[in-house]
Amino acid sequence: MHITTKQFKKFGRLIYDYCGINMHSGKEQLLQARLSKRLRSTGISSVDEYLKVLEKNYQEFNNFIDAISTNHTFFFRESSHLACLRKEHEKIWCAACSSGEEPFSISIYCLENGFCPSIFATDISTSVLKMGERGVFPIEKAKNVSPPILKKYFKKGYGNWEGSIKVKENIKRMVTFNKYNLVTDPLPSKKFDTIFCRNVLIYFDNNVKTVVVNKLYDALEWNGIFIIGGAESLNNIQHRYKYIKPSIYQKVSNY
Repeated sequence: MHITTKQFKKFGRLIYDYCGINMHSGKEQLLQARLSKRLRSTGISSVDEYLKVLEKNYQEFNNFIDAISTNHTFFFRESSHLACLRKEHEKIWCAACSSGEEPFSISIYCLENGFCPSIFATDISTSVLKMGERGVFPIEKAKNVSPPILKKYFKKGYGNWEGSIKVKENIKRMVTFNKYNLVTDPLPSKKFDTIFCRNVLIYFDNNVKTVVVNKLYDALEWNGIFIIGGAESLNNIQHRYKYIKPSIYQKVSNY
């Protein structure tokens, strides 16, 4: 299967308009690989026919966005960021939670440090949210988890579940999963003490990044903490946060 430049631009516009992901030149192979899986799954042989299906079939459009937006993650990725969490951070939002490793890692860290926040975990992909709600992961996702922590907060799979781990119920109860589009959905009704928005801004151009970053600012309580990925930056965009240190920003009233 090969997609033409015209087809690539059509897919890119659909993706950008829906969720702000910038499928710029150089992403053709990525799009083609993800698209091939959807064509095989649906039995559609023509790229143009598939484009027509996306215009009419909401479920398949969701499947397509899932295929494009799903990314690799694991437990305690960039764990140094967790050190800024405090007992007073009672409401935490993981704004691009993927399959749940991030919010569950935050839950474990907080419990280990004597506090128990409520965690709102959102993503644009319905398939990864279902994985998070299920709480079952390949053991290799826990490569950064020490054996004592693994034993304390996870159940080990046996038989048909060999090679898998399951998050224990006390951890799962701390996290609420919901589908959320960072670009188009209205803000949640409550405000948060901390917002994690890691490893998603890199997929946005500066225009969309500005919209998302300032939208999340409005979702923070005063003195709330905003955390982005280690490979990300708020340079070259207009925002109202106070810089604290790499990846860490704060909503300060007099800033």
